Parts: sequence; C-alpha cells; structure tokens
Amino acid sequence: MLQQVTQVLENALQNLGIEPTTAKIADGQYNITKDKKTEVLIDIWLQHDRVFFQALCSVNKINDINRSEVLKMLLEENHGLVQACFAISGNDILIKETIEMTSFYKEEQIINTIHRVAYYCEAYREKWGVVIN
Repeated sequence: MLQQVTQVLENALQNLGIEPTTAKIADGQYNITKDKKTEVLIDIWLQHDRVFFQALCSVNKINDINRSEVLKMLLEENHGLVQACFAISGNDILIKETIEMTSFYKEEQIINTIHRVAYYCEAYREKWGVVIN
C-alpha cells in the first residue's frame, strides 16, 4: 500500500508541474514551494500496517508558546478550518493535515490537501504578520 500511495502522490506532484525526484528529500518526504515563499512539506509513512499522508506548512513563529491567549486563539481559529488544523512544533505555528490513506484516496484529494494547506498558510501569514507574541 505504501508503494501505491507514493505513486499516487508522485502523479499528483507531476500534475501540479512539480518533478517528484526534485521535490523528494528522503524516502517518503517531499518539499515543494509555492511562489518561493510558501514551503509545503509532505510525508508518507507506514505505521501499524496503515499508510499516512501529511502535508504541513510553517505559518509563523511564536515568541512564547506558554501564553494561554495565543493557544486559545489557535484553538478558536481551528474551528473555522476545513480538514486542516493548527499545531505547534518548537516555536513554529504550523498548518497541517494528516490523512490515513485507503484505496479510496485519489490524486485529486492529495492535490486539494496541498492547495488547502498552502492557502491557509498564506492567509494566516497575511493576517498575523511576522511573529506572534
């Protein structure tokens, strides 16, 4: 199944005009950019006999991840997102979408996920500016 999902992803990248061999940074990991400023990282992995696909993008830096107001704001913003969600990794606020892949997932769904993550990333960068305190 992992091989099949990898092939579907690489076909989707080609349909987006991206050469998979150029985007591939390691087995199951791809890095693509939109407009040279929005970087979308893609992972595919096998865990407990299930294949997962994830697209994520770093939206912003956060100075103090312990500030409850910022965490509350992210949870409130999550409510308005479709399929994607906010996450924090280190000092980075991420938009991410993780999908358990089945035979029902097609190229179009992978392309939609990549577009959605990139769109939300750009929209929130514009909304929030450079760094959230």
